[in-house]
Amino acid sequence: MTVRTRAAGLGLAAGLVGGLFGVGGGVVVVPGLVLWMRMTQHRAHATSVAAIVASASAALVPFAIDGQVDWPAALALFAGAGIGAYGGARLIARISEVWLARAFVTLLLVAAARLWLSA
Repeated sequence: MTVRTRAAGLGLAAGLVGGLFGVGGGVVVVPGLVLWMRMTQHRAHATSVAAIVASASAALVPFAIDGQVDWPAALALFAGAGIGAYGGARLIARISEVWLARAFVTLLLVAAARLWLSA
């Protein structure tokens, strides 16, 4: 399996999870929108995804200037993530608010546990 193929698969998985849960800045943004702004779970995820465009673009600039971006892998991730995010965003409408919140909390707890255990 080539680096591009693996990167595209990783991007697909990341995009799917990102589309479903608004991951990344969404780890902070989604709970903030739900708890502090009383936004519905679905709306918070969608809003977070919209905000990621700006944050990811802004973060890319200094990395690109420093030559830290592996462009072939980044382009493959971009393609996979785009497809995965579209699929996740389509899928989210079929998940109830309660189960979406539970799945999001589970994802955060698993990520926190993995980070805790690897530290």
